[in-house]
Amino acid sequence: MANFIKLHVLTTLVIGAKGEVISKNVGVTFDVFEAEAHQAQGIENEFETFSVAGDWQEDAAQSSLISAMREFRDMVAEMQQAALR
Repeated sequence: MANFIKLHVLTTLVIGAKGEVISKNVGVTFDVFEAEAHQAQGIENEFETFSVAGDWQEDAAQSSLISAMREFRDMVAEMQQAALR
């Protein structure tokens, strides 16, 4: 059974170079009170809440392994092509 953690991404609305309104990520916190304090600082401030698996580091390590395996597969394919030339 997976354990989930609440993650709050703090955002601020800013005006871009072309005059467009852009939502910009300015921070991350696990504390909902800190997120609410950020929001209370001004109407341009907001936050979004996400549930993140408590074992996210294991998933990240697995994806790194998968990435390395794909790179190895590409290297083997290149060596096979070179051997056929």
